[in-house]
Amino acid sequence: MTNHFHLLLRPTKTTLAAFMRRLLTGYAVSFNLRHNRSGHLFQNRYKSLVCDEDAYLLELVRYIHLNPLRAGLVPDMNRLDCFPWCGHAVIMGKSSLEGQATGEVLRFFGTKQAIARRR
Repeated sequence: MTNHFHLLLRPTKTTLAAFMRRLLTGYAVSFNLRHNRSGHLFQNRYKSLVCDEDAYLLELVRYIHLNPLRAGLVPDMNRLDCFPWCGHAVIMGKSSLEGQATGEVLRFFGTKQAIARRR
């Protein structure tokens, strides 16, 4: 998205707060150095929601992956399949991203990978 991002995370090695602090601080420092600026980069604290039901997980996956299409950043599903700023291309097998658990997500859409991707 142009002014925010969505992550669906399942912390396993650290707490969500520690992970987000490192991620956002690291990004802000890098951005400020690149653009010769200083100070805060983000307006508010991140928002986190607990996802403890499979149905809610499916809705989150759909929302996050279709968001660039709905926001008009890509014109159609074919472009979404290769859009570099979304994990959808990884789920569809067109790209790779270390740490993205495609199998865990796809199993909610079908037992066979091809069917799950189509769904």
